[in-house]
Amino acid sequence: MNGNIMVGKNSKIEKGVKLNGPIIIGENCLVESGIIGPNVSIGNNSKISKCNLSNSIIMEDCEIKSESKIENSIISKNSKILQKENFDASNIFLLGEGTKIYL
Repeated sequence: MNGNIMVGKNSKIEKGVKLNGPIIIGENCLVESGIIGPNVSIGNNSKISKCNLSNSIIMEDCEIKSESKIENSIISKNSKILQKENFDASNIFLLGEGTKIYL
């Protein structure tokens, strides 16, 4: 863990996750694996797994489970990014509320 990192109430960061602040993680979040930061904000009730996430805003109630690199992105409320086979490893997103993407 490097830099300023704020973690909200009832959020869990699992062992092995790399955090590079500044990072804000909201309440009731789960970060299972991956590299988070720098310059990342994760909204309440979100679940992050496997991805490399930087310079991005993830709003509340989102789920990201993909081995891709997500950078310079804004992911709106209640969106999902889930991995399928044969995905591109680097992506930039601007997703509207309720969007679901399978990579």
